[in-house]
Amino acid sequence: MRAVLLSSCAMPFAPSRDIVLVHSSDLHMDHDYTARLHGGDGTAGLSSVLAAARAAAADVVVLAGDTFDCHRLPTDLLERAAAIISAAALPVVLLPGNHDPAVPDAVYHGGALSAVHNLYVLGVTHDEAVLFADLGLEI
Repeated sequence: MRAVLLSSCAMPFAPSRDIVLVHSSDLHMDHDYTARLHGGDGTAGLSSVLAAARAAAADVVVLAGDTFDCHRLPTDLLERAAAIISAAALPVVLLPGNHDPAVPDAVYHGGALSAVHNLYVLGVTHDEAVLFADLGLEI
């Protein structure tokens, strides 16, 4: 299901507090080098980013490109990544990159990632932007 672009809507109010946004990119979870850096667990970088986001009381996490190194991945890796994102209990906005583009057969369509309710994928679940009206924020 795709959400409609809401950028033409004015925000109903200015945020009443600072917004904490955590940003990361180029996690390349499925790359052999990434797994070797983390004792064989390519998802460890994602876990670290989301743990830091929770510790910082982040409102939103943005994964800006190349979360994966390829757009065709083993089911077990996708299930681990989906479980990690879901358990974070934070909104996660993912921008596909040149290594993991939002093409028709991408990992974001169907499968474990598509079932994660706190994951927003630009170009897949949302055409151009994700609106967090309660924060007065659009990504």
